[in-house]
Amino acid sequence: MVPGVHAHLEPWTRLRRKRGRRALWLGVSALGLLAFGIFWVVMGLLIAIRVEDDGPVIGMFCGGVLGVLPLVIGAIVLFLFVRTRMRTYEYEQLMVAARTTGRVSRADAARILRLSLEDAEKRMLELAEHHVLSDDAVSPFAATGAADIHDNPATPAGAAFGALAPGSVLNGTWRIDEAIGAGGMGHVYSVTHTRTGRRYALKMMLSAVGLSEEGVRRFEREARAASALGHAGIATVHDFDRTADGRPFLVMDLLEGETLEQRLRHAGSLRWEDAKPRVLELADALAAAHAAGLIHRDLKPGNVFLHRRDDGAEVAMLLDFGLAKRANDPEASRITATGEAVGTPLYMAPEQARGEALDVRADVYGLAATIYEAVTGVPPFLGATPALAYAQLLHEAVVPASQVAAQPIPPALDELLGRALAKDVDARPASVAELRTALSSC
Repeated sequence: MVPGVHAHLEPWTRLRRKRGRRALWLGVSALGLLAFGIFWVVMGLLIAIRVEDDGPVIGMFCGGVLGVLPLVIGAIVLFLFVRTRMRTYEYEQLMVAARTTGRVSRADAARILRLSLEDAEKRMLELAEHHVLSDDAVSPFAATGAADIHDNPATPAGAAFGALAPGSVLNGTWRIDEAIGAGGMGHVYSVTHTRTGRRYALKMMLSAVGLSEEGVRRFEREARAASALGHAGIATVHDFDRTADGRPFLVMDLLEGETLEQRLRHAGSLRWEDAKPRVLELADALAAAHAAGLIHRDLKPGNVFLHRRDDGAEVAMLLDFGLAKRANDPEASRITATGEAVGTPLYMAPEQARGEALDVRADVYGLAATIYEAVTGVPPFLGATPALAYAQLLHEAVVPASQVAAQPIPPALDELLGRALAKDVDARPASVAELRTALSSC
């Protein structure tokens, strides 16, 4: 199966209905404006020809202002109508491919839509923002991006995955039990330690061939950062090594349950009374990372795992430190020296989107954005396109959670989320510990 993303029918039905209404409105508006403009252009010509004295002046006014202007606006609206229809058609093509094959990669999308890899990825991101496409098969052990693989449409799927057959032993220590997840960058297996008999999760990059250097560094960074923290709310990494053919892998705690993203997909949103204990646990884990000098930089529902313990209790755990950086790192906002912002656009702080240096308040924002979606069912900013989402993130105030949520939001939580999602970093709580204290009182 080709690494890529899954399609979800219910969100797609909602999105298609919404885009259909938009196309209808644009189409009717375009026809109305064009008809109005043509009418007044004709009237202007008739007035200019038939009315003496001021006829030409009046005719030019009617034809120019009442005629040409609506024609220009109508042409723009018609263009938007055509673009909306074309974009919806592209979405439909991706959905057909995803529903037919089960998964679709960036390379598949580029081939189907006859677009560049960059433009195809934009289309996939637009659908992901509406929860139509997701890479949830990589759960429960953190999403790793397909962008870290240089997609090659000519490469067979099996060549990228390599063979880790059940029963095989890796590096003389880890016996492969079964594959339990797959994403654009790696596979996750349940494994057993051959000497102790304990079970773990093994996360492996797909192939050393074709991986970007930064992709490998990110994987190693995740292993080092997570293993150094030793907090109950952060999955412990027990080993990090490479296979004989050079593929990096890490061995971590085996978790049972689902991500917050998966929970919200079928629950819609959570009551604050139900979400609060998990939020406080997540804040504790994040505060421990900050105490160790790490900024996570990629807080989102997909990186929060709701782990079901052996005693049946559920606890929240923080995943994926692949983008973590030391707080004193001068490049703490960047993954490379190019200066481009990293993270997930729907949840990143404005200063992170601008590529500026970050401190722990960027994670305060990310945690607040995750809480906001948990209790409302939608991210704080959700534009129809990535560009619109960025524009809202940088320039618009967040809509209070109480105006979005289907269930009541405590006024204190409403006010606190507004502060934590402030554009101005100085207006936010100064630390996750301060935010946690305030959350516990909501």
